This record gives sequence, C-alpha cells and structure tokens, in this order.
Amino acid sequence: MLSIFRNLPAPFRRSLSLRRKTTDSSRPGTPQQTSTNETAAQAPAPLVAERKVVLGEAAGIPIIDFSGFLDDTAKDEVAKAVIESFKRWGFVYLKNFGLPTEQVDEMFNWSKQFFAQPREVKMLAPHPGIPHINRGYIPPGIEKFTQSNDSEEVAEIRHKEPDVIENFSCGHDDSILGKNIWLPEGVLPGFNEACQQFYWKCYGVEISILKAIAVALGLPEDYLAKSHSGRDQSLRLMHYPSVPAQKLVDGEISRIGAHSDFSSITLLFQDDVGGLEVENPDRPGEFISVPPVPRAVLVNAGDFMQRWSNDQIRSALHRVRAPPGMTDGMTPDRYSIPYFCSTDFDLTVDCLPGTYSETNPKKYEPITVRATPLILFPAVVEHRIYCQAGEYITQRLASLYHK
Repeated sequence: MLSIFRNLPAPFRRSLSLRRKTTDSSRPGTPQQTSTNETAAQAPAPLVAERKVVLGEAAGIPIIDFSGFLDDTAKDEVAKAVIESFKRWGFVYLKNFGLPTEQVDEMFNWSKQFFAQPREVKMLAPHPGIPHINRGYIPPGIEKFTQSNDSEEVAEIRHKEPDVIENFSCGHDDSILGKNIWLPEGVLPGFNEACQQFYWKCYGVEISILKAIAVALGLPEDYLAKSHSGRDQSLRLMHYPSVPAQKLVDGEISRIGAHSDFSSITLLFQDDVGGLEVENPDRPGEFISVPPVPRAVLVNAGDFMQRWSNDQIRSALHRVRAPPGMTDGMTPDRYSIPYFCSTDFDLTVDCLPGTYSETNPKKYEPITVRATPLILFPAVVEHRIYCQAGEYITQRLASLYHK
C-alpha cells in the first residue's frame, strides 16, 4: 500500500482561470443619460453586484472569500473556486473563513509564551519517544521532514541536513495518535485550555472546507465531513528558531525539508516572516515562495485527499526556507500553527463517486479495515494499528522521528 504513495503520479495539471475578469458591465458604473430613477431603483443592490469570490492571488495561488459559502450567498461559486485551486496548486488562501483573526492572534501569543519557556519547562510535556505518537513537545533536531517512509534513509538525511524546529502537538485523547501530554497544572496557566479550545475551533473550519470540496465534486454536502469526527486530527504549534541564513542557503541545516502532508487537508496559520515554498505545478522540482496573506488561512490538500479524489486534487510538495531574498545575517524567529485534518482511521476510504469512469478508472484500491493487526513497531507491541487507513499516516509520522 505504501508504494502507492511513494509513486504518486505527476502533479495533476490543469490550466486555472480563477481570476474574475472585470468588465465595465460588472462594475457599478455611472448611469446612462437615458436612465431614470425608476430604472436605478430596479438595479441590483450594490453589495450583491460588487461581491467577489476570488479577491486576488499571492504567488499565483488564489485568495478566496469563503464567506459566500458559509452564508449560502455564493456556495457553488466558492466551492468551484476552492476545488480549482486545489486541482492546480494543492493550496488555496481563504479569507472570512469563520475564525476571527483575534482568536488566531491569541493562539500565537500562547505559542510564543510556550516556546519562550526554558527547555526544562517545555520538557515537562515531553513527546513520549514512541515514533508514531504525535503528542507533546519535541525539541529541535529530532524530526526530519522528507518524502521517504524509510526511517534509515530519513536518519541519514537528518544527519546531513537537520530540521531546526521545535514543536508541541495536541489533539483528541481517544486518537490512535496518542493521549494528550500537557504541562503540569500551574505551569503556564491557561495554555492547555487555550490549545483545546483552538483545536475545536479549527475543527469547525475544517468541516466547512470539507463541505465545500464535496459540493464542488457533486457529492452530498456532508459526504466528506461525516468521515472526520475530530478524533484523529492534530494541532501543532511550531517554532523555527533564529539561525544563520547562510547555513540554510548552503544546505547545512533546514527549517523544513520538502514534503507533502499525509492526511486530508491542513489548515496553516503563519506569522509574517515568510519562507514557505510550494512546488511549481508546471516545473516539478522548482519551488515558488508563497507569502503570508494577512487575515487569511492557507489550506493545502494532503496525500489522502489526492488518493480519495482519484488524483483530481493535488497533494503538493512544500518546504520552509529562509525568508525571500535573505542570504546572510540571522533569520528572524518564525512561528506557524498547522492543524492536520485526517479521516477517522477506522473507516474504509475508496475513490470518491464521480472521480472515476470507464475511461478514467480508479487508480487506487479501497483502504479497508483488517481483521488481523498490523504491528508497525514490533518493539512496542502495545501500539497496534488495526486498519490500513491509519497505516500510511502513522508510518510517515514514525519516519520523521529520530531513532
């Protein structure tokens, strides 16, 4: 099954025409001399006439006003714009997506407070050392993001070019990804609760986006959402410490190496430092700097969504480098908050209806529940995965972690 993901087809390529063409007829223009007050009164309300779904672009990736989907005033138009961006780029910016900027800023403040603690304080909520468990604090130099599932190969890459990041992950206590590992009571009061609250706020955004994807694919609105109960998601706070920019340029260290995400979609909140790069869909192997957009969340599709959509949706490679144009001096600290959205691991995942036909057959077999357990890590027999739906994600997580 893993070979399927290692050998994903070349990026799905389609021309994208998402920028709304502005013509004189679409602008609220000056009335003709022959217009009357009665005619003017019959004209559409200005707010309706002026509404745009695609607000612009950043590095070619559309910036979409998602409010039209949430309030039902432009549901189909927004859904179409989202899916077309996913098909070409694997990424899309969303504004007015249902989570106030003030609440995002508050979570960044908590993140900065956590990472400002001494190492010994952060280690009071330590990652347990079990590779596929995605909970607790991981200091710099432990993880290495690549496309490889081979832990030996990842270890070699990590030795040559370590990722200089630290992170803290949390989620649902009933997930196969592990129970939460919090700071002890009284240490950074309010932090644990803030993480939990933000987790569920992100889940609400996730469900809305999954509904938009379903609508765009001609499926019942809740078709994808009902496969995401919120149990197997992960919220991750990430801090990229200041490092010499020249070392990033020379490849001695990295912030995050090129990789695709594992699951359905990812919500990425980021500060204004920059450094994120996405693979050019027209030139594989070439990366484009993707800037932060104020008051927007950057959403990308993961490997499972590409598989689910029979390769209609693209899971794009991306990485983090030095801020654009910076080749010397010390990079500023960078903070980001990704929220990884996964299907429930105990579900069967098959290519979505409408994504295959006699002339375009399924590229993947269904992922089904196994009757016998698959032990990913024989040395840790108490941690078993009983379904293939979770196998890929847990093995990818395991390969990141320092052996």
